[in-house]
Amino acid sequence: MTRGPEAFESGREGGRAAASAGDDPTATALLEALTRSGLSREARAWVTAALWGDDALTALQEGRPMPDIEPSAPQPPPPSAVPRTYLAGIRVQGFRGIGRPAELTFPPGPGLTVIVGRNGSGKSSFAEAAEAAMTGRNPRWDAMPTTWRDGWRNLHYDERTEATVDILAAGDRAPTRITRRWTGESVRSARGEVVLPSGEAVPLRTLDWGEDLVRYRPFLSYDELGRTVTGRSAELYDTLTALLGLTGLAEAERRLAKACDGLARRRDRPSRELSYLLDALRASDDPRAAQAVGLLTAPRLDMDALRRIAADDGPSDPGLHVVLRRLRRLSVPERVVMGDVVNELRGASMELAMAAGTKGDHAHGVVRLLEEALAHHERHPAETTCPTCSTPNALGPDWVRRAQAQLRVLRPQAAPASSAYERAREARDQARFLMSPPPAWLPPESELGQVWALWESGAGLTDLGELAEHIEVVGRKLRAAAVSARRDAAERLEDPTGGWSELAGQLSGWLDDADDALAARSGLDTAEAALNWLSEQARALRAQRLGPVAAQAEQVWFQLRQERHIDLQGMRLIGRGARRRVEVDVAVDGVADQTSAPGLLSQGEFQALALSICLPRALLEDNPFGFLVLDDPVQAMDTETVEGLAAVLAEVGRLRQVVVFTHDTRLSDALRRLGLPASIRTINRDAMSNVWVSDGS
Repeated sequence: MTRGPEAFESGREGGRAAASAGDDPTATALLEALTRSGLSREARAWVTAALWGDDALTALQEGRPMPDIEPSAPQPPPPSAVPRTYLAGIRVQGFRGIGRPAELTFPPGPGLTVIVGRNGSGKSSFAEAAEAAMTGRNPRWDAMPTTWRDGWRNLHYDERTEATVDILAAGDRAPTRITRRWTGESVRSARGEVVLPSGEAVPLRTLDWGEDLVRYRPFLSYDELGRTVTGRSAELYDTLTALLGLTGLAEAERRLAKACDGLARRRDRPSRELSYLLDALRASDDPRAAQAVGLLTAPRLDMDALRRIAADDGPSDPGLHVVLRRLRRLSVPERVVMGDVVNELRGASMELAMAAGTKGDHAHGVVRLLEEALAHHERHPAETTCPTCSTPNALGPDWVRRAQAQLRVLRPQAAPASSAYERAREARDQARFLMSPPPAWLPPESELGQVWALWESGAGLTDLGELAEHIEVVGRKLRAAAVSARRDAAERLEDPTGGWSELAGQLSGWLDDADDALAARSGLDTAEAALNWLSEQARALRAQRLGPVAAQAEQVWFQLRQERHIDLQGMRLIGRGARRRVEVDVAVDGVADQTSAPGLLSQGEFQALALSICLPRALLEDNPFGFLVLDDPVQAMDTETVEGLAAVLAEVGRLRQVVVFTHDTRLSDALRRLGLPASIRTINRDAMSNVWVSDGS
């Protein structure tokens, strides 16, 4: 049942939820907007729990307090500009098409470098080796057959398989060298290290690029460009969502929508199952079934009367079936209850052990002695001889005053230890309450009776650890014996009602669902109001943040389309969960097409569209990678599109370092013909996998 907002009061909504999302400015902004939203407290609680996470949302629905979240450490203020890294060189040996060591060097800074070579010349080997060195994997490997994975080493060179990338970070005088060396048979067997500009060798994880390698991945191949538009739309949605810093919001929207769907299913379950229940009841000759049908089809349900019918599972011979009937309904402590008591016993035991021998423990003992002595003296005021040491005239008004003064001093010191002893006492009481005697009707010689007697004997234990062990071990045996006894009783018990007992169980289950539906209905309206608000905020944020990226994509497409009358009119992130996707809107001859990435586009146009979507990622200000490696982006493009691509790449090269590997000479020809700034090189490979690069200008 969904509980009201008392556990999610406004202070917790604003403060603790913000603490849990301390490094997510989107969540912080949403929580601030939530306080001004005009939503009810209940709806704000749903939004807050959805932003907080699955555990918080589950707690809200189950009526439990929101789980505690430790405030995140203060984050340093973001730098005014993201320091970028540039490629300074790639060295490869023994990897795929490259045998002996081969090297590519680049001026570390913005600029366009085009490396042209025929198929099989080693272009993709350089590109994939660079990505493997930096990320440890390559998406292309996942789609390759097993035979490729077994033969990925170069056949002409077996001395060493290694890929090295030199990265120059802004402000560094020397590059950082990232190396991966393969020592095993698997393509994933590489071990890597980083050599800093200082010469210090450190593990790869110290680079701490984290999600940036996923969000701003500076590598794009022909296959990946193709999947951008024609592949699973959810993948592009997730990429853009992460790029825009909206992953947390998307997850919150998804989990809140899932909660609403669950509430709707709970609300509708009784109405869906009512017809099946009525059919089963009408097929029975039992008069109670007819009575239940009448109540279920009445204008107003009499739930109490239906429960009385469901509880009456039919008469049977009391002398013959009394024990079996009771066994069938027998309940023992639930596993979760036992677990809670065991945890409390062990927690109390630990707290007691920590207090033992301390000054507080000593003070606690003295306090107890003094309190007992004062109580004894109060009962026997005339007795002045100390009952413990037999000292005459030891007890009296002066002693009482001193004892009370000493108590005032010692009680604060003893408070922690006293609390530990009190917790231990309460834990023992809980444990002993669980270990109730067996029912009087349960045969003591039965397996369940013997286990229950052993279970009850634990009530005499005083050690907290022994009590916890007893509940944990014997409790499992008790539950197993009870399950077995109930199963055996059900098998042996004859049904005197001709199937009514099963129908009564179905009716009881339907009534439980009906109660649950009432609770779900009361919470669904509030949850849907929260979801509508959150979805509206998500739409606005997605449109706001996607706008600059979409605008850049439109500019790139305008240059790539050349003389085609196909306009890119925008991108939209729509849907959620399994239905999330990216809509790419186009217009043909000024007429908007109603489908996303329509079938009228050719393969080359799809390639150009994918580049229009992917290239703006490299230009984002928060991107720490100042370089982008493109492997064969020209495939399937016609000559006019290649000229547009040349202009686009040259323009991007003014701001970022762009390295293009291609077998198609039309790109280098277009760059020369248009007089665009670019460094053009030629890559060659002989029959023994020796690879070299020459100036191709």
